[in-house]
Amino acid sequence: MSDDRQDHDAKADELEREIDELQEHSDKLGDRIEGAGEEWERRKADDNVPGAAGAPEEADGPKPEAEYPNKGGDDGGDGDGEELDFGRSLADDGDA
Repeated sequence: MSDDRQDHDAKADELEREIDELQEHSDKLGDRIEGAGEEWERRKADDNVPGAAGAPEEADGPKPEAEYPNKGGDDGGDGDGEELDFGRSLADDGDA
């Protein structure tokens, strides 16, 4: 019966150490989250950080869509000129 008690005590000690480690990780993560929030607020207040103040249209550089012209642009999505036909079977490729 003494061995069972020792096993339970050892397991309890191990779990308490794990709880302490998890609490420490949780505290560190909370600090990182808080720091990220402070950093974001600082960036929003900085006029030199484009888009952070909630006005992405005033940010420098091309619009995000301009970097991916095949992603719903107004130009009809000419891209590489190949039309995609997902209803076409693979066997049709060899017949063309």
